[in-house]
Amino acid sequence: MLQTYLNKLTPPELADSVKNTVSGFMDKLAQTELKKAQNVLLLGNVQSGKTAQVLGVLSALADDGDHKVFLYLTTDSVDLQQQTVKRAKTSLDRFIILSEDDDKSFTQVMKADNPILVVIKKNASVLKRWRNLFKSQENLKGYPLVIVDDEADAASLNTNADKKDKDTSTINKLLNEIKNSCCQSLFIQLTATPQSLLLQHQESEWQPEFIHFFEAGEKYIGGNFVFSDPPNKLIFRPIDSELDEIKDDSGEIPEGVKRALQSFLLTCAEFDLCRKTNCNFALHPSYKIQDHTAFADKIQACLNDLVQAVNNDENFANSFKESYQDLQQTKPDIHHFEEIYENLTALLQDKRISVVVLNSKTEADFDLEKGFNIVIGGNVIGRGLTIPKLQTVYYSRTAKKPNADTFWQHSRIFGYDRDTSLLRLYMPMDVYKFFVSLNQANNLIIEQAKQLNGNVQIIYPKNINPTRKNVLKSDAVNQLVGGVNYFPFKPNEKNLSQINRLLPITEQNPIKEDLYQIDNETLFLILENLGNYQSDDWDKEKFVTSIQALQTQRPSFKNYVLIKKGRKIGRATGTMLSEDDRKLGDKYPNDLFLTLYLVVGDEKKGWKGEDFWLPNIKLPHKGLVYWGLK
Repeated sequence: MLQTYLNKLTPPELADSVKNTVSGFMDKLAQTELKKAQNVLLLGNVQSGKTAQVLGVLSALADDGDHKVFLYLTTDSVDLQQQTVKRAKTSLDRFIILSEDDDKSFTQVMKADNPILVVIKKNASVLKRWRNLFKSQENLKGYPLVIVDDEADAASLNTNADKKDKDTSTINKLLNEIKNSCCQSLFIQLTATPQSLLLQHQESEWQPEFIHFFEAGEKYIGGNFVFSDPPNKLIFRPIDSELDEIKDDSGEIPEGVKRALQSFLLTCAEFDLCRKTNCNFALHPSYKIQDHTAFADKIQACLNDLVQAVNNDENFANSFKESYQDLQQTKPDIHHFEEIYENLTALLQDKRISVVVLNSKTEADFDLEKGFNIVIGGNVIGRGLTIPKLQTVYYSRTAKKPNADTFWQHSRIFGYDRDTSLLRLYMPMDVYKFFVSLNQANNLIIEQAKQLNGNVQIIYPKNINPTRKNVLKSDAVNQLVGGVNYFPFKPNEKNLSQINRLLPITEQNPIKEDLYQIDNETLFLILENLGNYQSDDWDKEKFVTSIQALQTQRPSFKNYVLIKKGRKIGRATGTMLSEDDRKLGDKYPNDLFLTLYLVVGDEKKGWKGEDFWLPNIKLPHKGLVYWGLK
């Protein structure tokens, strides 16, 4: 099965990539202990070819002869479910592919020797129907069930996780029942945004046993290219926030939308001259359906005006010259303006530019692999749905406290089939900077996934949540904040000799009186030798993992240690830090600041009678939140 599948993949680099993914995944799977139901995570970047990779894994599992029944779960989108059915039928020659309405033929096809792949939506009524079918099929009892949960962080998790008086949410309950309907199940979580999965509490049945990250192919355009710091001037074009303007009653189209539309129309003309028949423009202004309609109306009106101008032999070439010159800067060999303009007028006159609105109320048959399309929507185009030949993106969606995983999925500009010389992103600068932060955090998650030695640490600015709160147990998530002083209420009072031994190497690089700069190795030695602490009081291990994670994300920060001896303070003395010492630490907001007080262990002040070292730690970057499991 696998080799047949690989032979069909193009280009050859994709086949090599899938082969490597299958090898790595199967090796990790072989090292896990078999359970009745086990979760594993296949992680990739947004639009990096996750479907191609997981179909390779399914082919390999089908080759072993033990796996016959495969279930592929998509989000609750008709378009995406149909897209996946079509993809599976094209790619998996020897599989029997069933859609969600083929339940009546399932019993019959089970008699065949071929493996069966059923593609269904994560929709309550659909899941119930297939759950009942699986439970009733006696001939299924001897087969393990392989389930691919595409966009596993969306809809699958228990949205009542933090509500003790609430039952498990419907979709999560049904998926659990499906997992347990056979003798054994392998639940492959597939996503580019694993935050909610990785922050599941330790007892959760949805936390993955292992993570396998697959590298994107050589021609992949992703976050490091699109959302760089400083901004990528090749593709990024800053705009103002124009949502209010687009919704007013005037016939005027806002400047940013106009620029983006002109760039797209010129790109279509260039593509057509190069005999390329497909090009797409995505506009994601907000999640509101009425906003999608407002954008579509004004863009369609603008196109109609241009068509009318062509029909009246009006010349509007000058209005496109600035946009043409912009494209020419990154594509010097673009056709001459006169050729482009002539072809553009022909495209308009022949009405070859289509406006498509995609949301929960307008989903319909369409084919974004054909023609020149302006695609307007929100959530529907924000996750899962592949937009081929996407060359122009207008994005202005915001939120007061956004969920990082939701917004990162909006990066539809990522992909393989983009012409970078004509690629354009129109976005407000503050939104662009927000996505830069998301990219930094995403890189951190990936780096930790590659070398997973425990729980993944996730770092975001304080105004960003890693995921929606309703799928997490609040008492199971640990949050440390950069720029905040942490000291133990119940310190270890048996660490005097251990820290004293480290003082010679700690004090090698003085900055000023009592203040020293130390390297990471020395910092970790100090933390280790401070002794044991109660995790709910002063979680030393979380400080260590947070620092290690930040080293990957922002390696430029420094470590400082302030050493003060002979401190005569009592237990429960406020923050423990003196005002001057706190102010000194605040002068280093972007660095780690460790304060070590040699406390006189006076029994009258609540101590045990022995001197000891009392730590206070302030993590770098005020306002960063370090998320992890307790």
